[in-house]
Amino acid sequence: MSSQLSPKGIDRQGVDASFEADEALKSNLIVHARLLSDQQQPDAAADRFAQAAEIEERLSARCTALGLQEKSCVHLFSAASCWAGAGNFHAAICLGEQIQARTDLPLRLRQRVQEFTQLLRQRRSQWGAGLVLTGTD
Repeated sequence: MSSQLSPKGIDRQGVDASFEADEALKSNLIVHARLLSDQQQPDAAADRFAQAAEIEERLSARCTALGLQEKSCVHLFSAASCWAGAGNFHAAICLGEQIQARTDLPLRLRQRVQEFTQLLRQRRSQWGAGLVLTGTD
């Protein structure tokens, strides 16, 4: 078992080595995705972000099962961010809404999630407005 509190003071009681290994893997995927993005490889970056998002969702579910509600929300927010990085605004916004629906969400995190979700909606609108659908005859 690891320490019961993270450096940010979030309860980690019950987290095991397998959980920590998954946290390390998703962190490496995120770093790799950012590097690929910086190297102008958006498809490869999106793939890594999507892999990280799936892991973050699993970590969130494991935290919920352990009763670690705040840590669950942090992982879910990270999953939303990863889905956005992968270009899946819909999934990111849905996770943001899911997080905001929680009654036990700390105010600071609630504000961050609200701002993030609003920004995603704006970006999705801008992106959608730039799409031109044409029919073929």
